[in-house]
Amino acid sequence: MEITHIPPLILIILVILLVILRYGFEKLVSRFFKLVSLKRTSPQIFVRAIILILFNLLVLAVFGLLKPEIFSFSEPQTGLIILTVGLGIAVLVALLSLLAIKAGYGKGYESLAAVSRLDKDFTLATFALLSGPSEDIFFIGFIQNSLIPSLGWVAIIIYLVLFIAYHYANVLSGVETKQEFLGTLPVRLIVACLLGVSFYLTQTLVWGIIVHNLVDTLSYLVLLGVNSKKPQIKLNDAI
Repeated sequence: MEITHIPPLILIILVILLVILRYGFEKLVSRFFKLVSLKRTSPQIFVRAIILILFNLLVLAVFGLLKPEIFSFSEPQTGLIILTVGLGIAVLVALLSLLAIKAGYGKGYESLAAVSRLDKDFTLATFALLSGPSEDIFFIGFIQNSLIPSLGWVAIIIYLVLFIAYHYANVLSGVETKQEFLGTLPVRLIVACLLGVSFYLTQTLVWGIIVHNLVDTLSYLVLLGVNSKKPQIKLNDAI
């Protein structure tokens, strides 16, 4: 299906329906792991991220958006600027995470309890390699990418709205509380905005994915350091 031939209004409706479909698919995968009696461990989350990446790539392929250029290192000068800004944001987010943990916030996040060395390794691998692709290939590579030809920069705003709405569904489903959602909202918006602008300027997902992975990885490393003497590590479900 050629996405550029679809009228803008119909395209937006289609995008919203696919967001709902992806959310349902993600919950179905989680439900499957429950049915086969697999706990929500770090290896399971690693596998779930890979499944979501495959789903994302399938959506891009169906709509003719799976092209080599969106995974290229195009516009290296702009990319370097994005990486520099992203590194600064990642450090800032890590520091804010440190302050939040010391203040006692985020105690309700228990989905990634990295107790063993294996858990820690899988969690770190998920953040360092998969957290960006598991979200950005769909939300930017499909949603924003499909809307840019007809809506231009407005596609970034639509992507941001749908991205935040998708994560708010975690509140409705009980994955996180409203307070926890609002607490992470500013960071999510800042990072998501940078990723959207990155793709708009460079037409590649690579720079944004690197930044996304960097933000999550640094935050997790801070959490590991703070909780190194505790029996359990608690972390926000970032993917």
